[in-house]
Amino acid sequence: MPDWPRAVLFDFDGVIVNSEPLHFYAFHDVLKGANVEITEDEYYRELIGFDDRGAFRHVFDKRGLALEPGTLLALMAGKSGVMMRLIHERRFHALPGVEEFVRGLWRTTPLAICSGALREEIEAMLEGVALRDCFSVIVAAEDVAVGKPDPRGYLLTLRLLSEKITRSAVHPGGAALRPADALVVEDAPKVIRRVRSAGFPTLGVATSNSIDELSDADWKTQTLRPDEVLAQIPQLKSKFLA
Repeated sequence: MPDWPRAVLFDFDGVIVNSEPLHFYAFHDVLKGANVEITEDEYYRELIGFDDRGAFRHVFDKRGLALEPGTLLALMAGKSGVMMRLIHERRFHALPGVEEFVRGLWRTTPLAICSGALREEIEAMLEGVALRDCFSVIVAAEDVAVGKPDPRGYLLTLRLLSEKITRSAVHPGGAALRPADALVVEDAPKVIRRVRSAGFPTLGVATSNSIDELSDADWKTQTLRPDEVLAQIPQLKSKFLA
C-alpha cells in the first residue's frame, strides 16, 4: 500500500500530552469526597482507556457500590472542574517527540484525535502545546454514546475525517477511508485490542504502560520521537519527506 497510511488517528491523554497524572489527581480528589479511595496503581492498571463515565462506573462496580445517575453526574462535573483548574495552571506538557512527529506529518497526512476526555479539556491542552491547528477532526467523550475501549469512537472519527477529506483543498478526493487505511496511535492495551478487532492497524506507545503490555499492537515504541517511530514503521518515511 504505497499511500498508507491515508490518515493517522491519535488518542490524546498519554499520547499527545502527559495528562494522565492530572486525570489520576482529579479522579482521586472527587472520589475521596465520595468516601471512595483509588490508588495510582489502580488508575494506571485499570482506568486508562475508559472515558470518565466508564471509569467511575468501573470503580463503583468493582467495590459493589451503587452509583445513582445524579451521583455519577456530580462526580463527572467535579472531576471536570478539577481538570480545568490543573490545565489552567499549566500542569501538563507535550510528550517526548510529539511536536516533531505531529508537525512532520500534518502537511501530508490528515490527522485526527479520538479521546475519552472532554472536548473542553482537549481543546485547552492542544492550544497549550500549540498543536490545535494540526487536527482537523476531534472526537471527544461527549460525541459518542459508548466510550472507549469500544471502537465506535474511532470509527466515527474515521468517518468524519473521510467526509472532511473529500471537501478539502489540501487532501482532496479519493475513496472513503476504511479502518485499514488509517494508523491508530494509542497507549491503552484494552483499547488497542478493541480497535484492532475493528480493522485498524495500531501503534502502541509505552507512556502509560510497559512496552510488554502493548503486545497486541502492530508496532510498539517507547515515545513518538520520529526516528524511533520511523525505525518501526518505515512506510511513514515518505509522509515526512513529501
